[in-house]
Amino acid sequence: MSLIRIENAGVEAQILLEVGGRIVSFNRVGKPNVLESDPYLWNETAEQRLKPSPSMLDFRGYNGHEVWVGPQSQWWKQQTLNAEKIDSDLFWPPDPYVSFGSYRVEKQTADMLEILGEPSPISGLQMRKKMKIEDDGSLFFQVEATNIRKEPVSWDLWLITRVNGHNENYVPVRSSADVFLGEPSHPWQGRPTYKVENGFFSFTPLVNDHTYEECTGKAYVKASEPVIYAHCGDEWLKLEFEHHNPAELHPEQTEIELYNFVHADREKSLLELEYHAPYKCLQPGDTMETWSRWRLQKNIK
Repeated sequence: MSLIRIENAGVEAQILLEVGGRIVSFNRVGKPNVLESDPYLWNETAEQRLKPSPSMLDFRGYNGHEVWVGPQSQWWKQQTLNAEKIDSDLFWPPDPYVSFGSYRVEKQTADMLEILGEPSPISGLQMRKKMKIEDDGSLFFQVEATNIRKEPVSWDLWLITRVNGHNENYVPVRSSADVFLGEPSHPWQGRPTYKVENGFFSFTPLVNDHTYEECTGKAYVKASEPVIYAHCGDEWLKLEFEHHNPAELHPEQTEIELYNFVHADREKSLLELEYHAPYKCLQPGDTMETWSRWRLQKNIK
């Protein structure tokens, strides 16, 4: 597969074009990757990788950073190509064209990449992603989504950045009332533990209920600032987003969400740092966009 590297100010990122144009690594040059991603999968052949189609319901954990559309409950409800999924209450998996579609390079320099994805007949969107490592070492990420249909579609843009599930993590909040923890993904799993103290929400994966082999759950966080911190190695990954009026969001979502899959084995654990942009109805040809900025720093200030 095509792996493209950009670099500036001693920081580098790598982007995998063929599976959703996702960022699969981000780190200081010579330091470990802070993202949770499997390099083994980066070398898949064209025959091995997943091929999007309306009937393709497989999922593969390439992880890293990708963009979905929300809400999850509507993933298969704005399409007519897979009748079984229209009527199903099983929302999973996400749009295969969004997660596993190919991107092509539109512009590229040593520190910048702009790529265009293939149109999705499931979501009715085509995405354009722009990534640039600035002179201060921060990565600025922007995604645009255009309605390719002849009728309206309604979505939000959902940014997902994956790190190890044992990593320390923080989101600023005003009180514990601003956090709601959803149910585990499956009935045999426990709920992940968390705390709210000193103005921050944090999952506490190393103190989970060990009577369960796995603990999973999503925290819906009404953050006081649109910022997420994750401790990765000897640095903090800081993700910054644009703040919006909660009334602009879909009622099933909050601006900041964290999903924790916790196992005693660190290598099996996952933490998803998520952001939902405003929910919008796009007329034919209309475009919506959102952005995030990534920083590597020594503390959470």
